[in-house]
Amino acid sequence: MAGQAPIKNRGEKQKIILFISLLLTLTLTIVFSGFFLGTMGLFKVMGVTYKSNYGVFLFALLVFAIGFFFELGGKFLKSMSQKLKPAPYLLEIWKTVLDISMTWLTIYTVDELVTSVHMLLWSEWIFALLLVIIDYVFDEKKTQLKKLA
Repeated sequence: MAGQAPIKNRGEKQKIILFISLLLTLTLTIVFSGFFLGTMGLFKVMGVTYKSNYGVFLFALLVFAIGFFFELGGKFLKSMSQKLKPAPYLLEIWKTVLDISMTWLTIYTVDELVTSVHMLLWSEWIFALLLVIIDYVFDEKKTQLKKLA
């Protein structure tokens, strides 16, 4: 640590921790707000009915929470299917179908739990497909960034 003075003052440490906490809170708020507003806009386009903004907020929150568990199940099934060593193109098709199915199952479950939001079956599938496409696009960017590093 040549050239840097250690932080000795307890007040400076508290200010740094407070600043980092506020920055993290702001970042999470922006990300979740973007998802929430995107969900609201998508609901308007697809004709999904909801009674309150709180219902949509709860819907979005539960999609994250319940989706985590379905994602774990999907990863388990993907790892088991890789052990069967199918043809590479069949494995990719299977992974895509599994991702869409798990995402739809998440949305269906959340739709049944949140009674103030009502989605039609076709809108559930379109919403699931869009979420999987967005997930694949961001995964593609991550792999491109890893290749550059």
